[in-house]
Formats: sequence, structure tokens, C-alpha cells
Amino acid sequence: MAGKKVTIRDEAREAGVSVATVSYVVNGRTDLRITDETRKRVLQVINLLNYSPNQAAKALASKRKNQVGFAISDTKSFLKIADQMYVMKKVASFMGDKNYEVFLIPPSRFENYGQADALICYDLDKTTFASLGDCNFAPLLALDCYINDSLFFQINSNLDRLKAAAEKKFNDEPYQYVMLETDNKEKKDFANNTFDNVIFIGKPSDLNNITYNNILVSNDVLLDFIPKKYNVCYEPDITTEKLELLYKAYEQAAERIPIENHNLSI
Repeated sequence: MAGKKVTIRDEAREAGVSVATVSYVVNGRTDLRITDETRKRVLQVINLLNYSPNQAAKALASKRKNQVGFAISDTKSFLKIADQMYVMKKVASFMGDKNYEVFLIPPSRFENYGQADALICYDLDKTTFASLGDCNFAPLLALDCYINDSLFFQINSNLDRLKAAAEKKFNDEPYQYVMLETDNKEKKDFANNTFDNVIFIGKPSDLNNITYNNILVSNDVLLDFIPKKYNVCYEPDITTEKLELLYKAYEQAAERIPIENHNLSI
């Protein structure tokens, strides 16, 4: 419905409820029996369609629980598991300082997490991201994964920043970008289109396939496994600035604040 004014009837049709129910939710009516599931579904569609955002944020604000869901992908790679726990620890520590509780959403338990104000999805593929969205009415944020859907925030590392750092350190000599394996095809394609040579690591033995002396690394968990013989440029994926960007997006999503640009990188 881009470019078209969204009406309360549009909202009701998309949410599968009556016009009256939308009105009750938007106006924060508490004297009527509306299930929490219905309220969340209406508020999610309000968020997606940008219908009456100021009133929607007001209706949602009184229901904020300051809980953050952190969803991870299924993997047998201990490197990936270590990376997931490293990133979750960083996110939990940062959000904890802002009085938020972070809880893990394991891949085997994709269900309705109604206690969360919004869900952070880390390195998920588009299909898994959509599956989680189908189960939940809270906003979803894509962290380090490319969803390419303007309805959702995605917060990624700016690969041009990484590329500039590597070119400066290696003085324009050839190098390889060494990054963790991912199921997010769009993320892999973007890396391959940005760098001349990329190698994806799923297990430590994959590091034997490095063919350059100069390597760029952005995943913290890989550093301890890379032999000392390589000349390493380390530009971390998870920085304070990126967590600040994630927090800002989280607040905007949880409050249903309409934003033009949902594709963020740093």
C-alpha cells in the first residue's frame, strides 16, 4: 500500500478483525475483552502499514515489558555456536545496561513469544526469519542477516568500511576476506560482490583453504584459530556503535515509530 493513505478498514482487513476492534486497540481501551494475541496482531499490522502510528505507539507503550527475544539459527558448527553466544552476550550486556532482559530463542522453539516487545534475529536465513514472523506479532529486527524487506529493520556491518580498512592496512595488496559460514544467501552474495576473494569458514580445518598471506577478519571467534603466519586485519562486526544502532532500531520498532530507512549499516 506504498503511496496510498491507509484507512482503518485496510487495517482491519489485513489484521482479520473488525473495524471496531482496531479502534479499540488504537485507543487503548481496557474496558473491553480483547485477547492479547488479537491486540498484538492489530499492532503489528499497524506497524507494517504505518496506520495512525502515534496512537498505536501510545496503545503499545502501556504494554511494554522490556524483554528482548534473541533468535538464532540451527547449526552443528561449534564455531557458529560460539559466535552466536558471543554476540548474544554482547547484546545482553548492552541491553541490560538499559534495563532490558534478553532471553534466547533456540531454533527448535520457534513459537509465539508474546512476552517480548520485539525480537532480534541473528544471522537467520530469509525462510527461517519469515517462519518466526509467522508465529509472532511483535516486530522483528534482522541483525547481521539480509532480509531485504522494507517492513523490517536490518542492521548489518558496512562492508565498504571493512574493505577500506583492509586496503589501508595492506596498502592495496591482495587479501582474502575470511568470514563465518552462513545460511543467509543474500549475505554471502553481498560479501562476494563486495570483495575480490571471500572464504567461508564452517570448521577450523576450513582455514587450511586460505590462499593469501593478507586476510581480513570480522568475526571475533575466528581470531584464536588463525595461524600466526598470516597478516591479519581485524575489523569487528559487533561494535558499540552497531549496538547503539540496534538499540535505536529496537526502540523505534517497539514503539511503532515510522521510519523511512529500515536498512541500517555501520
